Amino acid sequence: MLIAAMSRRLNEGVDYATFRKAWIPDEIVPGDPRTRVLSALNVEDPRELLTIALIENAEASEIPAWMERLTPIEARRYERIKDLVSEPTLNAVYEVVSEDDLSKPIAG
Repeated sequence: MLIAAMSRRLNEGVDYATFRKAWIPDEIVPGDPRTRVLSALNVEDPRELLTIALIENAEASEIPAWMERLTPIEARRYERIKDLVSEPTLNAVYEVVSEDDLSKPIAG
């Protein structure tokens, strides 16, 4: 599994509902590997926004091909949100190397 993570700040006077309305894609691409997207606000600084996309059925080597298909949609989204948030301070794709449930013992 891959995880795409992006961190940015809502601009002064912009609430999450306003950002979200602009952020929602205007088109769905069949086979988009981002099967689940989580957005979270920092509890100590509600202008700090973290977005994590779970990419469960794709390999890192496939990123260029699906980004090519998603680029026009992402460009339109960027135009809608660019005045609502800062540029990302984190924007990367990670490969999951472990998954743990910390409420249970973990075997070493």
